[in-house]
Amino acid sequence: MAMKSVLAGRPTRRGVALVAAVAAVVAVPLLVSSTWAAWTASNTNTNNQFASNTVLLQDDQGAQAGSATSSGTAVFNVANLEPNSPSTTACIGVVIAGTASPTNLTLSATLGGAGQTALQSELTMTAATFNTSGSVSVTGGSNTNNGSCASYPAGGTNQTIGSQGATLQNWAAGGPYSIASPVTNTWYRFTVSGLPPADNTCGTYCAQTITIAFTWTLTAA
Repeated sequence: MAMKSVLAGRPTRRGVALVAAVAAVVAVPLLVSSTWAAWTASNTNTNNQFASNTVLLQDDQGAQAGSATSSGTAVFNVANLEPNSPSTTACIGVVIAGTASPTNLTLSATLGGAGQTALQSELTMTAATFNTSGSVSVTGGSNTNNGSCASYPAGGTNQTIGSQGATLQNWAAGGPYSIASPVTNTWYRFTVSGLPPADNTCGTYCAQTITIAFTWTLTAA
C-alpha cells in the first residue's frame, strides 16, 4: 500500500531513485545502437573480353577460306583436247594468314564431270610439285595469277606431291597429301597430260569433260 501512495502522490526520495534507475536502463540500448559513418570508394575495370584467334587460307586465283570464304577462279581451263594433244602446266600460290599458328596443311583432289569415267584413266598428273622458297609474295583472295608460272620459284627445292605420272584417277585417290612445313607464299605447279594418240575413238572420247578440284585444308592452333 505504501508503493501506491508514492506513485499516486508526490514522490519520495526512494521513488525518485527508482525512476532514475529505470531511465538509465532505457537509455543504454540507444547508446549501443549508434554507429559512425565510413568513407567508401569503387574502381571498376571494364571491357574485359576473350576473342578466338583467326585463320585465313588464300590463293592468288581468288579463293579464300577461314575468316572469309570464296571459291575463286580455276587454274586450268583446257579446251579442244584431241589425240596426241600436249600437256598443260599451271601454277597457283597459296598464302596463310591470321593469328593462329599453322600446324598441318594438306592437299586433296576430287574428280568430277560427265566425262570422268572416260578420261580419268587417260589423262595423267605428269608432275605435281610445291616450293616454299619463293621470294614473290602471294596476293591472296583475288585472281592476280591466271594460272601463270612466272612467279614459281626458280631456286629452292621442289617437293613432289603424290606419284608423278600417275593417272588422274590414281593421283586423286592417293590424297590427301601432307604439305611439309606449311608457310606463307608457297607455290604449287601442276602438269596434266593431253589425250594419248590411241584415244582416237570419237564415240568414247569426243565431247567429254572431266573436272578436278584442288582443296587445301589447314589445321591451326
